[in-house]
Amino acid sequence: MAAKDTDQKYPLPKKFEPGRGIYLIGGVLALVGLLAFLGGLFGGFEHRAWNGYLIGWWATLSLGLCGPFYNATQYLSGAGWGVSIRRIPEAMGYYLVPAFVFGLIALAGTSTLFHWMDPSAANDAILAKKSGFLTFGNMAFTTVVSFVAWIAVTWVMRRNSVKQDETGDPALTDANRKLSVVFMFVFVFGFSFMTWFWLMSLEPHWFSTMFQVYAFAVLFQAGLAFMAILVLHFKENDYFGKFVHDRQVLLVGQWVFAFTVFYAYIAFSQFLLIWYANIPEEAGWYVHRIQDAGGWHWFIALFATKFIIPFLVLLPQEAKKNKRNILRIVSYSLMLTLPFEVWWWVSFVPVHGVVHIDIPWLEVLIVLGFVGVFIISVARGLASANLIPIKDPFLNEALEHHMHGELPTAEEHAQYSQG
Repeated sequence: MAAKDTDQKYPLPKKFEPGRGIYLIGGVLALVGLLAFLGGLFGGFEHRAWNGYLIGWWATLSLGLCGPFYNATQYLSGAGWGVSIRRIPEAMGYYLVPAFVFGLIALAGTSTLFHWMDPSAANDAILAKKSGFLTFGNMAFTTVVSFVAWIAVTWVMRRNSVKQDETGDPALTDANRKLSVVFMFVFVFGFSFMTWFWLMSLEPHWFSTMFQVYAFAVLFQAGLAFMAILVLHFKENDYFGKFVHDRQVLLVGQWVFAFTVFYAYIAFSQFLLIWYANIPEEAGWYVHRIQDAGGWHWFIALFATKFIIPFLVLLPQEAKKNKRNILRIVSYSLMLTLPFEVWWWVSFVPVHGVVHIDIPWLEVLIVLGFVGVFIISVARGLASANLIPIKDPFLNEALEHHMHGELPTAEEHAQYSQG
């Protein structure tokens, strides 16, 4: 813990007040996505419109879920270094509410997207054995219960974190540590079932015991990249003051690097086992994405941008500290690749037995709409509370070891909280 008997004083961090430009950009993107979706839906591209909707919804949902999941890992591990950047993943969790609304709307497109909902599926021997699980009722129930559980736990943890800014009560940290156990439970079960229903059942003959782990690896890698982008932006614009320094940048970079390796391990392990076993019900998923419609080009591009390039360029420690802007460039690359990978999952699903890939202009426009809502949600989350949890009992552990200064007084903190 940092000593408090020196004459050094930590300056208060800045308040984040998003300008009108952020909301304008988010609003314009949301409007573009809405118009593109409605135009595709009623303009003869119904299937592609719902494909784009699913891609945008799942990609942004992954980012929204990463925030509270990351914070839960920090609470459970007792890590102090990340306390000063906690408000970024907390703000990412703000997106879960609009994502819930989007999920309810997505239920309207299930009959278009999912073959097992077609009445003709009753004559399919394989689907007949899965009919007890693959029902619209089960899908809707899973979606509602998962989101309600995620939002409820995330909201209480956020409330406790913000309340601690006023009271400084260390019991709130203990409460959030216990809630983190609950969140891990609802996250694992909810995310697994959501993955099975919304992604894996797009090709209901296919199955993989690793796919939900693969989807999680995609979620966490992209979410960490988004966190790295915001940490770098706020640090370089002096929003954090002395509360975030090179150590946090390095550790966030190490997380991005570590889960780039984890992603490659999971993705390649699933591919290797399925391709080597060559069971038709399993291998078909990769056949559609590698051999059909020239998909092997996309497969190589995906593996290069998600693993080979990030792994090689982030190997040096200085790169993880963002020397020559490397960490930021890699993080943006991983962010852009997230919807591309979900598109690779969704758009290579055979329709009437044929994989037909078009230039995804409509899907891109629809995805931009979800990105716009995500931007607005995160901006509101960042602006709704102090950018640093000033009274967290572990905040001193996030400070530089050679800087043993006093934290702001209660009076200074009150003035800061009031803007």
